[in-house]
Amino acid sequence: MRLFFYLLSPFGLRFGYAFCDLVTSILFVLNTEIVKISRININIAYSSINQKDRESLVKRSVKQSIRSYYETLFCLSRNQTKLNKSIFKVENRFLFTQTNRDFGLILLSNHNRSVDLLLNQLTNQEDVTAIFKPIKIKVFNEFIRKNRQKSGSNVFETNFTGVKELFAALKKGETVAMAADQVPAKNMGVYEIFFGRKVYTTNLIPSLHSKTKAPIVSVALHSDNFTNRLYIRYGSKNTYEEESPYSAKAMNKEIENIININPEDYNWEYKRFKKQEVEDKTIYK
Repeated sequence: MRLFFYLLSPFGLRFGYAFCDLVTSILFVLNTEIVKISRININIAYSSINQKDRESLVKRSVKQSIRSYYETLFCLSRNQTKLNKSIFKVENRFLFTQTNRDFGLILLSNHNRSVDLLLNQLTNQEDVTAIFKPIKIKVFNEFIRKNRQKSGSNVFETNFTGVKELFAALKKGETVAMAADQVPAKNMGVYEIFFGRKVYTTNLIPSLHSKTKAPIVSVALHSDNFTNRLYIRYGSKNTYEEESPYSAKAMNKEIENIININPEDYNWEYKRFKKQEVEDKTIYK
């Protein structure tokens, strides 16, 4: 299986990106689904900027999304030494190492670039318990799950059992990680503001924090626009200060802050606004 993913990503990241940029040009000519959805989401999220700038962001965002897919293939087919070299900088790493760990640690993430590459770097530093949405093709799902579990980490499907494992890990003072920016399953979320729209949002991370008192630190993968290289950025401690209860609203705001660092790094092709408090069935038509 590793060979299969290698054949899909035969180049290093530098030359792989050049190939991805060619693919992106074709996608825009064909006006594919990824282009259409990204444009809709960016027009919603950044309605205050002019149309020309929004369209420029759409083009850059789709390019980076295609690059992120290549990063995932690269991650699934290379050894750890090569993967470590793909990350050239880590910002605010001290927040991860110096946080009081008596209550465990919650790493809040989102779909900035390759989730697999980010998780690989996290699990290479220490054991992490995470949840993920299973892939429909069973053989791929099992390979990717095992790949994410190397170095002693545990990965569970996003269901009741997976949630129980997250709570158990935190109670033992361990680290858990979750990408919290997708639409949750029915009865597993609340409606909260995200880029100006009240959308269905997972309440799991605020619940984990409330019941375990585990601190929350955001973490995301970004690109350096000058070098085309990748870096990991950890968020600040004000994410989990106790002046006010940590809520889905606070979580969405933190995710917005992560995205706004470099909006083109975010995978805008997800239908994040499909389930709104004020329903709009035509939004992605």
